[in-house]
Amino acid sequence: MLYPFIGRSQRFEVWQHYPRHDAVDNTGRWQFYFHAHDRTEQDSARHPQEHGHIHLFRRSPQGRLSHLAGLSLDARGLPLTWFATNQWVTGERWMAAESLVRGLPGIELRLRGPLAGAALWLADMVRFYAAPLRQMLLQRDDALARHCARHRIDRPQAWADRRIAVWRSVPLHWPQDALHVAGQPSRSRSRS
Repeated sequence: MLYPFIGRSQRFEVWQHYPRHDAVDNTGRWQFYFHAHDRTEQDSARHPQEHGHIHLFRRSPQGRLSHLAGLSLDARGLPLTWFATNQWVTGERWMAAESLVRGLPGIELRLRGPLAGAALWLADMVRFYAAPLRQMLLQRDDALARHCARHRIDRPQAWADRRIAVWRSVPLHWPQDALHVAGQPSRSRSRS
């Protein structure tokens, strides 16, 4: 059911980026792609209902990428969790949380073509969850600093530690989160 994220692709393959060369918004400041891991792989960081996830990056004027967050989605395309990866996961240029989160409440992702709607939806999700995203990224930086102090290592060593894929995550309860903000009572839904 994640067709909006795979664009014109006829087949879905695990580990493949959708779109193949990532989506870059019209301003060149943001980049994202959707992909999924093999469900048979052991991954304690992945939500048990995750079907795939989006990686969203802030782009520098030179095109260097800094990972803002990942967004786990279930098979229906509903959001499950935001997560902050370790540097080795995406090969990003690490950016401190305070710099990374600037402008989140006003983020816009504008694209042409089959992913235009998905980009608008993703920007809406970032704006809606801007405060929890900011908190998650600040906690990511704190967790990294504590890890370095505890193990007496520097940040590059911690960033390369393959035992740590995700520094922090934030569970989402969609659409209850939206109903709560709108002031409407939500019906509880069973979790499996």
